[in-house]
Amino acid sequence: MMRRSLYQPVLVLVWFTSYFLLITATPMFGNRAAGKDLGGRSARMWECEEYSLTNRTWSGNPFDLVAAATFTHAKEARTTEMFYVGGETWKFRFTGTRTGDWSVSTSSSDSDLDGYTGSVTVSPRANSAMKGFLTHVGNKYAVMEEDVDDLEGYVYQVFMNQQDYEQQHKDSSRILGHPGRASLIADYWNNTQDNGFNIYFLAVFYSWFRMGALSINDFSSNADVDLDGPDLKLFDTLEFAIKYAHERGGRTHIWAWGDNDRKQTPNHLGDGFRGKRHRRLIRYIAARLGPLPGWTMNFGFDTIEMPNAEADGGWWAEKMNRTMGWEHILTSRGWDDESLGAHSYAGFGGNPYDLETSDKGPADYHEIKEDLETRKDKPSIYEERHTYNRWRCWPGSVSDPSRLNETGCRRLIWWETMTGGMGGFFGHFSNRFNKYGPFHANGPCGYHPDSLKRAFRTHQEFWKNGRLKLSMSPDNSRASEARGYCLVSADKKRFVFFVEDADSVTIDLNGMPGSQPVISVDTKVDYHEIDGGILIAGIHTIHLGRTSDWALAVGGFSERTQN
Repeated sequence: MMRRSLYQPVLVLVWFTSYFLLITATPMFGNRAAGKDLGGRSARMWECEEYSLTNRTWSGNPFDLVAAATFTHAKEARTTEMFYVGGETWKFRFTGTRTGDWSVSTSSSDSDLDGYTGSVTVSPRANSAMKGFLTHVGNKYAVMEEDVDDLEGYVYQVFMNQQDYEQQHKDSSRILGHPGRASLIADYWNNTQDNGFNIYFLAVFYSWFRMGALSINDFSSNADVDLDGPDLKLFDTLEFAIKYAHERGGRTHIWAWGDNDRKQTPNHLGDGFRGKRHRRLIRYIAARLGPLPGWTMNFGFDTIEMPNAEADGGWWAEKMNRTMGWEHILTSRGWDDESLGAHSYAGFGGNPYDLETSDKGPADYHEIKEDLETRKDKPSIYEERHTYNRWRCWPGSVSDPSRLNETGCRRLIWWETMTGGMGGFFGHFSNRFNKYGPFHANGPCGYHPDSLKRAFRTHQEFWKNGRLKLSMSPDNSRASEARGYCLVSADKKRFVFFVEDADSVTIDLNGMPGSQPVISVDTKVDYHEIDGGILIAGIHTIHLGRTSDWALAVGGFSERTQN
């Protein structure tokens, strides 16, 4: 006969008591007891944090499952959607815009993604080279420095090299053409820097759905199953490029789509521009790229070919920014819709766009200044590519074919900045492009010559440490005895002059408080500051030595201030 243990009733009682306490304590201890505690994290300003959750119960198209995370600070809250990365994994991201404590909570109709909570403490950025999101103050681009409220003027100039890093044709150099080409990103960045720029250009088109695709013609039909979800490898490569530049103080300028006649826009999806496929993709882009600083996006080019171009471009931008927890500057070349973040100018003249330069313009500094000052609510960019010697190789007649020669390119980039910060787009096409994007490696419209690279690097070096103040405005009456231009800060403590073909210039510093240092830089050669001593208010003639195009900076620019 088996002896019954005296402890058996006690053990049963303990088991039932423990079970009762466990199920009744779940509300008391919340998500920690339920295994939904994300814990606490530490993060640096402008460095993106990534969270990963497992969902074993989903069904249907995983890209249609909606789940969101809300990050809350004492001064603001940001909500971002989750994104699917394959298998049973969903992720979401966060980039702090203020130092201090943020709480996070998730919400979804899917219980596996709902009800998570946690916190993240954001500390100051690791170094001053790490910038935040791009925004604007009036018609000037502005970049976030210490936090969302600390803004500094930003010179927005884009570079492309399609011969070596193709964007618009199928070629082994197209970074977004195959997952194995991510190694080209470092080379492209170095090439961008060597040419004197901090922003490189990437074009996606139909690669959103299948890496390497340029148009709907790369699919079996406009209802191909691959169009029902984004290509995860494409996003891996694209976000690597964005992060690579951002970590080095640079940015990425993206063209989402291309040319409608070439079937490179969402109009050619089976359910149309505003259909489910495009909406699904917009949500995915917003969730995956939205929290990343360091990029801007233009809708596409030759948008006049689209049947509802302005309204659809505005709809696209509004949907993107409404879904992203962090707003980015989105444009659509040629259009002035209120949902767009900047005025993007087309450049051939004679088309029914809202925004367009003179024929193959801008013609000169004065046109740029007029364009920028006519629309002061947002920044502007000449989205038409001003490639080296483009008009000299143009198939038709051009009134001034030398406009984009070495001198023309060098002065154009200075004019754009000296008007107060017009954005620009330089570089060159490839020999795979058509006659309207001419490139001949050893001809007149090829790579930038070394002398032009030096000049572009000098321009970049001159402006990189915050010389473009947000309060600066043109006052060209302050430069005389030479063809020159002037920017002056609102408090008159800081002046920048640019003069052409001069060995001296007379500058008017009336109204400047105290005494201020002056330096000069020959814009044609490697960057070198020539100390000009100390100046007081009044009119001064500055002797520059040799005849060249010169830049002068008067005042202290090392301290960060908007004035």
